[in-house]
Amino acid sequence: MQRPAPGTVMMLDCITDDDVGRKLRVAGRMLMYDPSTALVLLSLSSYGLLVDVSLVIDPDAVLSTVKWGGTLDPNVNYNWIHERQAWVWVMGWLERSEEDLPIPELPPYTSPPDVDPSIVLKALNVTPARDLDVVGLRSALAAMGELLPTTYPV
Repeated sequence: MQRPAPGTVMMLDCITDDDVGRKLRVAGRMLMYDPSTALVLLSLSSYGLLVDVSLVIDPDAVLSTVKWGGTLDPNVNYNWIHERQAWVWVMGWLERSEEDLPIPELPPYTSPPDVDPSIVLKALNVTPARDLDVVGLRSALAAMGELLPTTYPV
């Protein structure tokens, strides 16, 4: 059996139009989840990315702790969807939408990131990343030549 292709680890603020069509693994803070569109707004610094989680989120599971008379799958962590500002890893295919997607509405006390509403990451997997070291990740990717080193704070 053939193994699925791995996703390229990339900093959210380094994603460009050239990455459309690639399978990526991106970390960021989840600012908002809109259950009506299944879109998550992910951010890093002042950059944002729309993530379509319709393939990985069961809306019934998000709204309830019991589903269809049984308990939820203990191997799936649904808690990240309720934790605003939580760090998550998302793996999926970066796609361009024919129409601009709606950006989930943020609370008034949150500064909106710079988001391209025509680019969306179609999530195949979302996992919490509570102890993510963003500076260390950026340094490791720079050392591997995956991105240019930055001197500004993240």
